[in-house]
Amino acid sequence: MKKLLKNGYVLMSADADIKKMDILIEDEKIMEINDEIENFSGKIYDMSGKLIIPGFINTHTHLAMSLFRGIGDDLLLQDWLFNEMFPREDLLNDDLTYYGSLISILEMLSKGVTTVVDMYLFMKGTAEAVKNTGIRAFLTRGLGYDNDEGWKKRIDETIYLFENYHDKYNIKVGFGPHAPYTCPMHKLEEIAELSKKYNTFVTIHLYESKNERELYTFEDIEKTGLFKNNVIAAHCVHVDEKDIKILAKNEVTVSHNPSSNLKLGNGIAPILKMLDHEVNITLGTDGAASNNTLNLWEEMRIATLLQKMNGPEKFKTEESLRMVWENGGYALNEKIGRLEEDYMADLAVIDLKSIELYPNDLNRIKSHIVYSPINKVYATMVGGEWVYYNGEYPKLKENDYYEKFHKLYFELEEKFKNKKEND
Repeated sequence: MKKLLKNGYVLMSADADIKKMDILIEDEKIMEINDEIENFSGKIYDMSGKLIIPGFINTHTHLAMSLFRGIGDDLLLQDWLFNEMFPREDLLNDDLTYYGSLISILEMLSKGVTTVVDMYLFMKGTAEAVKNTGIRAFLTRGLGYDNDEGWKKRIDETIYLFENYHDKYNIKVGFGPHAPYTCPMHKLEEIAELSKKYNTFVTIHLYESKNERELYTFEDIEKTGLFKNNVIAAHCVHVDEKDIKILAKNEVTVSHNPSSNLKLGNGIAPILKMLDHEVNITLGTDGAASNNTLNLWEEMRIATLLQKMNGPEKFKTEESLRMVWENGGYALNEKIGRLEEDYMADLAVIDLKSIELYPNDLNRIKSHIVYSPINKVYATMVGGEWVYYNGEYPKLKENDYYEKFHKLYFELEEKFKNKKEND
């Protein structure tokens, strides 16, 4: 089906200027962007007073963790993970991950996020939430090693996910080894071979906390062959010069998660040093349990301000926008992150009357996007379909998801309380 977005202002990429243009969309792709498109027969959307931008790409999440939002505040990573998160995760199932993921996706769609890279448990529930909302998703079943039986079960779950959801419903499936401290090197070798066999991506947590430097080195990981694949490494807070060179040499993408890193007391990643070595930097929110918000606008603002501690001229507005747009598309080998002919029609529409965007001087709008986060966009489109439009979610059929989410959440917390008392 053809759609024409008419009379709107358009920001095609991080380095482009804002211009008034029309966008012609056919099926899932952008067919034409021009000053004025005439003689069109199809659905016309009047975008007067609106700004159309590329959809945001969130390269690191744990979607179902909206169930744990506000739990474990003020704890260090190890205490937060092992005392609060892991025991609750033992109680999860597909229904819980479906509604936990659904709530996270709806939050992100309302803020213009069109693509997400996710790692978690019971991923069938997450995949169904993706299917029912229309967001573009790169999904991985989190992998850790306890024994051979448990490892095989998790690998089998990943293969099931691949066979049933990969290249369907805007989903691609990859491999998600949690971290080298939960996946020993010989298991990372296995993941390296599997990701090569299935020709897919890998995402992994690396050097999120300082003590990880005592447990493994990037040279160890490089020897496993993992970095020969398309890898997105989350966090990388405590990398040094040698590590950064290994990331650059292997073209590993880094997903920078500043809010989560700060909240868990893990520090600030050396993003400027990575950029000096031409490492591809993208942006992620992490899960709602370690961030509380999935607002990529706010994440971009914090990421930018943190780097300016080294000098305000060091990290420019366009660099921030590239992290949430083009760099994400490059990391995922997809035609997303730009508004360009033959690219996917993944975009967000901003109402220029949003109070955060005043004054409406087009020369200042890029700055507003980075430094003045708005609460909600006007609309979000993925693959040529509206997935959020003026407060509604057109693809979502159910309307009692808030009630179901809360019912399952309170049941989960009651089970966790009983488990703790009986331990």
